[in-house]
Amino acid sequence: MTWQGRLAFFVDGVNRLAALACHGLLVVITAITVMQVFLRFVLNRPTSWSEEIVLLCLIWFGLLAVAVGIRRHEHVAITFLRDLLPAPLALALDYAAQLSMAGFMFAVTFYGADLIALTGVQVLPASGLPKALLYYPPIVGGTLGVFNALANVVLRDVGGPAHDEVGHAG
Repeated sequence: MTWQGRLAFFVDGVNRLAALACHGLLVVITAITVMQVFLRFVLNRPTSWSEEIVLLCLIWFGLLAVAVGIRRHEHVAITFLRDLLPAPLALALDYAAQLSMAGFMFAVTFYGADLIALTGVQVLPASGLPKALLYYPPIVGGTLGVFNALANVVLRDVGGPAHDEVGHAG
Protein backbone atom coordinates (compact mmCIF):
# COMPACT_ATOMS: atom_id res chain seq x y z
CA MET A 1 0.00 0.00 0.00
CA THR A 2 1.33 3.43 -0.93
CA TRP A 3 1.71 6.25 1.59
CA GLN A 4 -1.34 7.92 0.03
CA GLY A 5 -3.34 4.71 0.54
CA ARG A 6 -2.23 4.49 4.16
CA LEU A 7 -3.05 8.16 4.73
CA ALA A 8 -6.49 7.78 3.13
CA PHE A 9 -7.14 4.67 5.25
CA PHE A 10 -6.15 6.54 8.43
CA VAL A 11 -8.13 9.69 7.57
CA ASP A 12 -11.21 7.69 6.65
CA GLY A 13 -10.88 5.63 9.85
CA VAL A 14 -10.80 8.78 11.98
CA ASN A 15 -13.84 10.07 10.11
CA ARG A 16 -15.70 6.78 10.60
CA LEU A 17 -15.12 7.18 14.36
CA ALA A 18 -16.35 10.78 14.23
CA ALA A 19 -19.42 9.71 12.23
CA LEU A 20 -20.08 6.93 14.76
CA ALA A 21 -19.87 9.52 17.54
CA CYS A 22 -22.40 11.65 15.60
CA HIS A 23 -24.78 8.69 15.37
CA GLY A 24 -24.43 8.09 19.11
CA LEU A 25 -25.05 11.75 19.84
CA LEU A 26 -28.24 11.68 17.77
CA VAL A 27 -29.45 8.69 19.77
CA VAL A 28 -28.71 10.51 23.04
CA ILE A 29 -30.40 13.70 21.81
CA THR A 30 -33.50 11.80 20.72
CA ALA A 31 -33.70 9.70 23.89
CA ILE A 32 -33.34 12.69 26.23
CA THR A 33 -35.82 14.78 24.24
CA VAL A 34 -38.44 12.01 24.20
CA MET A 35 -37.87 11.40 27.91
CA GLN A 36 -38.25 15.10 28.68
CA VAL A 37 -41.46 15.40 26.65
CA PHE A 38 -42.90 12.35 28.44
CA LEU A 39 -41.88 13.62 31.86
CA ARG A 40 -43.17 17.13 31.19
CA PHE A 41 -46.48 16.45 29.48
CA VAL A 42 -47.47 13.03 30.82
CA LEU A 43 -46.09 12.93 34.37
CA ASN A 44 -45.81 16.70 34.89
CA ARG A 45 -42.32 16.12 36.37
CA PRO A 46 -39.79 17.69 33.96
CA THR A 47 -36.07 17.53 34.55
CA SER A 48 -33.99 20.65 34.96
CA TRP A 49 -30.89 19.35 33.18
CA SER A 50 -32.18 17.85 29.93
CA GLU A 51 -32.08 20.99 27.78
CA GLU A 52 -28.45 21.67 28.72
CA ILE A 53 -27.38 18.12 27.91
CA VAL A 54 -29.23 18.15 24.58
CA LEU A 55 -27.66 21.52 23.74
CA LEU A 56 -24.22 20.16 24.58
CA CYS A 57 -24.80 17.08 22.40
CA LEU A 58 -26.11 19.24 19.53
CA ILE A 59 -23.00 21.41 19.58
CA TRP A 60 -20.73 18.34 19.56
CA PHE A 61 -22.82 16.77 16.78
CA GLY A 62 -22.80 19.91 14.65
CA LEU A 63 -19.09 20.54 14.73
CA LEU A 64 -18.12 16.90 14.23
CA ALA A 65 -20.59 16.58 11.34
CA VAL A 66 -19.20 19.70 9.65
CA ALA A 67 -15.69 18.26 9.82
CA VAL A 68 -16.75 14.86 8.47
CA GLY A 69 -18.67 16.63 5.69
CA ILE A 70 -15.45 18.31 4.55
CA ARG A 71 -13.78 14.95 3.96
CA ARG A 72 -16.84 13.51 2.22
CA HIS A 73 -17.55 16.62 0.09
CA GLU A 74 -21.07 16.74 1.50
CA HIS A 75 -21.37 20.49 1.96
CA VAL A 76 -23.47 22.63 -0.32
CA ALA A 77 -21.44 24.05 -3.16
CA ILE A 78 -22.43 26.41 -5.94
CA THR A 79 -20.57 24.94 -8.90
CA PHE A 80 -21.94 27.12 -11.67
CA LEU A 81 -18.74 29.16 -12.08
CA ARG A 82 -16.46 26.17 -11.59
CA ASP A 83 -18.34 24.16 -14.19
CA LEU A 84 -17.84 26.94 -16.76
CA LEU A 85 -14.06 26.98 -16.25
CA PRO A 86 -11.55 24.87 -18.14
CA ALA A 87 -10.50 21.76 -16.19
CA PRO A 88 -7.18 23.15 -14.86
CA LEU A 89 -8.82 26.32 -13.52
CA ALA A 90 -11.72 24.33 -12.05
CA LEU A 91 -9.20 22.12 -10.28
CA ALA A 92 -7.35 25.17 -8.95
CA LEU A 93 -10.66 26.54 -7.65
CA ASP A 94 -11.36 23.21 -5.94
CA TYR A 95 -7.95 23.35 -4.22
CA ALA A 96 -8.59 26.96 -3.18
CA ALA A 97 -11.95 25.92 -1.69
CA GLN A 98 -10.30 23.16 0.38
CA LEU A 99 -7.60 25.54 1.61
CA SER A 100 -10.28 28.11 2.48
CA MET A 101 -12.14 25.50 4.51
CA ALA A 102 -8.90 24.60 6.28
CA GLY A 103 -8.36 28.28 7.10
CA PHE A 104 -11.90 28.72 8.39
CA MET A 105 -11.73 25.60 10.55
CA PHE A 106 -8.37 26.77 11.91
CA ALA A 107 -10.06 30.03 12.98
CA VAL A 108 -12.85 28.02 14.63
CA THR A 109 -10.21 26.03 16.54
CA PHE A 110 -8.17 29.08 17.48
CA TYR A 111 -11.10 31.12 18.79
CA GLY A 112 -12.61 28.07 20.47
CA ALA A 113 -9.51 27.93 22.64
CA ASP A 114 -10.10 31.57 23.59
CA LEU A 115 -13.67 30.77 24.63
CA ILE A 116 -12.47 27.97 26.91
CA ALA A 117 -10.06 30.37 28.58
CA LEU A 118 -12.87 32.91 29.06
CA THR A 119 -15.18 30.44 30.80
CA GLY A 120 -12.65 29.60 33.47
CA VAL A 121 -14.32 27.53 36.17
CA GLN A 122 -17.93 28.47 35.34
CA VAL A 123 -20.51 25.69 35.46
CA LEU A 124 -23.78 25.14 33.64
CA PRO A 125 -26.53 26.02 36.11
CA ALA A 126 -28.88 23.03 35.74
CA SER A 127 -26.45 20.16 35.18
CA GLY A 128 -23.44 21.45 37.10
CA LEU A 129 -21.14 20.46 34.23
CA PRO A 130 -18.20 22.72 33.38
CA LYS A 131 -19.26 25.42 30.92
CA ALA A 132 -16.03 24.81 28.99
CA LEU A 133 -17.62 21.59 27.64
CA LEU A 134 -19.65 23.85 25.33
CA TYR A 135 -16.41 25.13 23.80
CA TYR A 136 -14.39 21.94 23.34
CA PRO A 137 -16.33 20.98 20.19
CA PRO A 138 -14.86 23.88 18.18
CA ILE A 139 -11.39 22.62 19.08
CA VAL A 140 -12.12 18.99 18.24
CA GLY A 141 -14.31 19.67 15.19
CA GLY A 142 -12.09 22.50 13.97
CA THR A 143 -8.97 20.38 14.22
CA LEU A 144 -10.66 17.51 12.40
CA GLY A 145 -11.91 19.94 9.76
CA VAL A 146 -8.41 21.31 9.15
CA PHE A 147 -7.06 17.75 9.06
CA ASN A 148 -9.73 16.67 6.55
CA ALA A 149 -9.34 19.67 4.24
CA LEU A 150 -5.55 19.28 4.18
CA ALA A 151 -5.91 15.52 3.67
CA ASN A 152 -8.19 16.21 0.70
CA VAL A 153 -5.48 18.47 -0.76
CA VAL A 154 -2.62 16.02 -0.12
CA LEU A 155 -4.64 13.09 -1.45
CA ARG A 156 -5.79 15.16 -4.46
CA ASP A 157 -9.40 14.50 -3.51
CA VAL A 158 -10.68 18.03 -3.91
CA GLY A 159 -13.44 18.08 -6.46
CA GLY A 160 -16.00 15.70 -5.13
CA PRO A 161 -18.17 13.42 -7.27
CA ALA A 162 -19.15 16.06 -9.83
CA HIS A 163 -15.57 16.35 -11.06
CA ASP A 164 -14.67 12.68 -11.53
CA GLU A 165 -14.92 13.15 -15.27
CA VAL A 166 -12.15 15.79 -15.21
CA GLY A 167 -9.59 13.49 -13.63
CA HIS A 168 -10.18 14.11 -9.94
CA ALA A 169 -10.05 11.38 -7.35
CA GLY A 170 -13.38 11.41 -5.60
